[in-house]
Amino acid sequence: MNEAARNAVVEALENLANQESWNAAAWQKCFNLVTANWDDELMKFVNHDLILYDELFHPRHILGFWLKPDFQRLADYRRDFRAVATDLRTHLSLGEAKKQYGL
Repeated sequence: MNEAARNAVVEALENLANQESWNAAAWQKCFNLVTANWDDELMKFVNHDLILYDELFHPRHILGFWLKPDFQRLADYRRDFRAVATDLRTHLSLGEAKKQYGL
């Protein structure tokens, strides 16, 4: 991944992590940048988290009622997004990142 793409992904991840509520545009921008840089192992890791993060905001009860997102899980994903952004900034590999942040 080139430096410009790396910086764009870092910015998008940090922006998404700083959102207080669901922001479809911020999520989509981040998702698009991550999938465009699929060759990086950290992008494959964070792609899975992005999909699960999206699903937290759209849960339904078995009877069809909308459920509120689990705020602890949201905080965990936001922490992970910030950790991956830091890893990208410092050029850590996925293995090094998992050791350092317990991802």
